[in-house]
Amino acid sequence: MTTIITDHLVLRPSVEADVEAIATQINNYEICKNLAVVPFPYALSDAYDFLKWQATFGEKSLCVAISEKHNTDHLIGVISYEYAAEKDNAALGYWLAQPHWNKGYMREAAHAVVNHAFSLSKLNTLVSCFHNDNQNSGKILRGVGFVETGTCMHFSKAQGIDVPATNMRLTSERWHHMKKTA
Repeated sequence: MTTIITDHLVLRPSVEADVEAIATQINNYEICKNLAVVPFPYALSDAYDFLKWQATFGEKSLCVAISEKHNTDHLIGVISYEYAAEKDNAALGYWLAQPHWNKGYMREAAHAVVNHAFSLSKLNTLVSCFHNDNQNSGKILRGVGFVETGTCMHFSKAQGIDVPATNMRLTSERWHHMKKTA
């Protein structure tokens, strides 16, 4: 079980004790509308389904709860990458509870998880996308080195429609080069 400690955060495995916090924190339309597979409203049963889903991850995938260092038992978000062998890449996804937005937490968590993906899991490529009306997510991805690869229409389960999105990509080679020149 992986735990990553950053300057302000502890990224740790989600546990059953987190289910209520997951359901409460993510049950916010402002969060759900920007996630592909998350329904709104979000029920406690959805949080249990999420825990079952993350338990299926193989060794080249990672899913961790985000908590502040001073309160590690309180989940404030989730970040993950899920490896797809047929594509030889992993999809990065994340969400953060709204009271914790604009504190730099997601950029900090993304940086740590991207480093884990390339340094410990030895992945070659991470992909992600953001809904075009969620430019803060695009800023987070660009901030850790992702580059745009095109646009698409992306289904939002919470909105029940396809929305314009921007596809992003980051290679291990680019990540390691950026670390050397930083």
